[in-house]
Amino acid sequence: MIKNAQTFAVAVLAAASFAACGAPEGKEAKAGDPAALPADVVAKIGNETISTAELKRRMEDKGPFIRARFDTIERKREMLDDEIRFEILAQEAARRGLDKDPDVLNAMKKTMVQKLLRDQTEGGDGVTVSEEEVRAFYDENINDYVKPERVRVSHVFFAAEKGDANRGKMKAEATKALATARAKPNDRAVFSDLAKTLSNDEASKRAGGDLSFKTREDLAAAWGEAFANAAFGLKEINDIASSVVETDKGFHVVKLTGRQAALDRPFETVKKQIESRLSSRARSTAFNNFVDELKAKTNVQVNEEALAAIEVEGAGVKPAMDRGGAANRGATVVPSPAGKADGN
Repeated sequence: MIKNAQTFAVAVLAAASFAACGAPEGKEAKAGDPAALPADVVAKIGNETISTAELKRRMEDKGPFIRARFDTIERKREMLDDEIRFEILAQEAARRGLDKDPDVLNAMKKTMVQKLLRDQTEGGDGVTVSEEEVRAFYDENINDYVKPERVRVSHVFFAAEKGDANRGKMKAEATKALATARAKPNDRAVFSDLAKTLSNDEASKRAGGDLSFKTREDLAAAWGEAFANAAFGLKEINDIASSVVETDKGFHVVKLTGRQAALDRPFETVKKQIESRLSSRARSTAFNNFVDELKAKTNVQVNEEALAAIEVEGAGVKPAMDRGGAANRGATVVPSPAGKADGN
C-alpha cells in the first residue's frame, strides 16, 4: 500500500507541477469544437494542455498489446479520457496543497534520484571496454570457462606398499570388503560404514571415503594411474569397480558418487558476456566516483550521538520468511548502478 501511495503521489505531484506552469489562459476548448485549440494540442484541461506529441508518446510507452488497440478513434479517445481524468485529479490535488505534502515531496525526491541514477549510468559516461581487457579477464578466469571432466568417488583403502609382507593379507581384506559393498551398491550407509571402520586413508574415512570431485590428473597424482582409470571407467552413479583396484600404495574399493561433464567455452562464445560484465563494473565504479565527487563538494555533517540514540522497533529480531524463502523487509530498495543492492 505504501509503495502504491508513493507511486500515485509522484504522479500527482508531477502532473500538478506541470499544471502550475501550463499554457496561458485562453478560451476553453469544448468537445466537438477542435477549431478552438491549436493543431498541435489534443486537449485542454483548465490551464493545462496535452499536446498531440505528448499523447502519442504516452500511447507508444504502452506495451505492444495495448498499442495495437490504438487503431480506432474510440480507443484513442479512451486513452485521452484517462489522461484528462488524471489531469483533473492532479489539479484538484494541487488545489488542496498536496503538492507540498511531505509524503508527496519524499516520493518525488526518490523518483528524481532513480532517474538521475539511470541518466548517469545508462549513457555510459564514456565507459568503454577494450578487446584486450576482455581477453585478459577470460585468461585470468579461465577455470570458469574451461574445465576438464571431474568425477566424485569414494574409496575404502587398504594400505600395503609394494614389497610389504602384508600385501597379500590386505588384498584379501579388500576383496572381502568389495563383496560386501557390491551386495548393496545403492545403500550409502554400507559403503560409508566400510570406509569408516576399515579404510587406512585418514583424510577421507571420516567422510565415508569421499574424495570429492577430482580430475583424472588429480586422482592419478594422489593414488596412481590405475586408480584414476578405474574411477573414470565407472559409468553410472553408485557403480562400484568390479574388482579391487591395485596401486603402488595398496588396494582400493572404489565407488562412483558423482560426475561433472567437461566445460569448454571458447573466448568468442563468451566475449559479449564478459564485455557486458566489465562494462557494468566500470559504470558502477564511475557512478561511485561521481557520488564521491558530489560528497566532496557538499557539506555533510553527521550527529553520531543522535544516530546511536535511535531505537528501531524490531531491530535485532530475525525477520519472518515468506513462502519463497525471502525476508519480508517492507522497505523500498534503490538498486545500485550494477543492478546489485549488496555493493559487490
